[in-house]
Amino acid sequence: MSAQSLTPAVPPRSEPTGRVVLVTGASRGIGLAAAREFAARGDRVVLAARSEPALLEAVDSIRAAGGQAWCFAADLGEPDQCDEVVRFVEREVGPVDIAVLGAGVGHWTPTVDMADDAWRETQRINVDGVFLLTRSALKSMIARGSGHLVFISSVMAERGVPNMSAYTASKAAVASFAKSVAVEVKPLGVRVTVLYPGTTATTMREHQHGRPLTPDITEAELQLSAEDVAESVVWSTTRSERAQVSGLYLEPRGAAARGGR
Repeated sequence: MSAQSLTPAVPPRSEPTGRVVLVTGASRGIGLAAAREFAARGDRVVLAARSEPALLEAVDSIRAAGGQAWCFAADLGEPDQCDEVVRFVEREVGPVDIAVLGAGVGHWTPTVDMADDAWRETQRINVDGVFLLTRSALKSMIARGSGHLVFISSVMAERGVPNMSAYTASKAAVASFAKSVAVEVKPLGVRVTVLYPGTTATTMREHQHGRPLTPDITEAELQLSAEDVAESVVWSTTRSERAQVSGLYLEPRGAAARGGR
């Protein structure tokens, strides 16, 4: 996979505008919505994911709306490719101010029937990828004494959910990892936020073959939109320099009103 650096209709490098934001899992869902939200406020956004065609389409749409965007197609479960992503951002756009770690996959399978490959893929993308990209991004942030990491976990990290054991385990790992990182880097000038979204309408469920069509999936009032989550991601990065949003829970009001979990 290779970097995609299209000729951007943006100010030259000598006149940078906005913050430099790297978003993983940005070809769809929450990641794409976050990239668009950051770009809409004037930030320079780099989208990273595995699907090159989807990334290029996303970049085109952001630029058409007047935003500044670049992309890099990579498998973020591979250490060398995570390093390449960060080098690309620093070379083409500038030092990473904010990294949103949103790449993830989910399998709906009873634990007793789960294939080894399904478990390993979930942990490799959702956990290993988060660790690897965090390590790559932190090197520059620590050297500069500034930066912000936003980790996308899930309310499922703290709840037992049948047939989602691989996913819930991965999201719990992300949250715990992020909390430890936060303690390490706070004295070094780097902020960390963990976001815990509730049920969100994304394309992830299209890949969860056999999952029952329960109300939280079929009824819009019981779901967040990807844009709802994206707004919270951006909000967490716009607080005073004196403040850090350490953890943020976001759930659909419909589910709360109906007593759903």
